[in-house]
Amino acid sequence: MVTKATQEKYQLKSIEDLAKVCKDLIMAAPATFETRAYGFPGLKKNYGCELKALKPFSDGGGNLTLQALLTDDVQVADIYTTTPSIADNDLVVLEDPKNNFKAQQVLPLYNKAKMTDKAKDALNAVSKILTTEDLVNLNRAVSGSQKQNAKDAAATWLKDKGIVK
Repeated sequence: MVTKATQEKYQLKSIEDLAKVCKDLIMAAPATFETRAYGFPGLKKNYGCELKALKPFSDGGGNLTLQALLTDDVQVADIYTTTPSIADNDLVVLEDPKNNFKAQQVLPLYNKAKMTDKAKDALNAVSKILTTEDLVNLNRAVSGSQKQNAKDAAATWLKDKGIVK
């Protein structure tokens, strides 16, 4: 992610564009980004991008990371695409034409010995209609100004989608 100002300053649309100016930019991400395959090693291997520095944050792309990006303390940040702050702050998601960052899907896990057919049907019903936009809105409901209980947010979503009455 970058801010609109950084995007415009460097004419960025993709990580390929970012690679041309990486040496001048600081990135906010977890400390493990330095060694993860999709982190600094992947950016270097796939794009020739060697960032000036990493400013490590352990908030998973949360408020500290966001504030560092918005104040230009860092110019690039690793923020999950289901984070409401992206749309709320008009951040720019750079395209990744070489698929350095793999898609992360929601995957329900369950105890096979305890799973009923009814529960499987319920999971399948949710999986068929749950979108990234839904996840952003659910995250906003539980972590934004609403601070809604996760169980209540999920129940509202299920009702709104017609899965439960």
